[in-house]
Amino acid sequence: MYCNKCGSYIPSMRKVCSNCGTPVPDPNAPAPVVEPPPEKRPNGIAVAGLVMGILTVVFCLLPGIPFLTGLLGIIFSIAGIAKKNARSKGAAVAGLLLSIFGSALSVFALFAITIPGITKYLAKAKEAESYVRTMGAVFKTWIR
Repeated sequence: MYCNKCGSYIPSMRKVCSNCGTPVPDPNAPAPVVEPPPEKRPNGIAVAGLVMGILTVVFCLLPGIPFLTGLLGIIFSIAGIAKKNARSKGAAVAGLLLSIFGSALSVFALFAITIPGITKYLAKAKEAESYVRTMGAVFKTWIR
């Protein structure tokens, strides 16, 4: 038999290694039972978060849809990250990042679309107001 620690030869009657002093295991003793690590369960909620994050980015220019998918993606991804003993935590993190990015992109797109329309509307309103005022003055001169 050979020592597990230093590798030197140990005669069969010895109880300790003469080189390093490590106790020799009893060959008649039963082998220790090693439990396998707990098996990781599938993490479907993390995959759902990833899918919702992808849908948020894909539909970021449509009104309403990215807010719903982004909210669901954030909720599912956080639940997938918090789930213990589960696989696909990377998918949950990616879903969280995509959901946040898609939601922010949707808000930016909403402002980019509505602000020019609002400014055009206000300019046209001022133009119409000035037209009404001039026409009112013209009508007043006719009525007198």
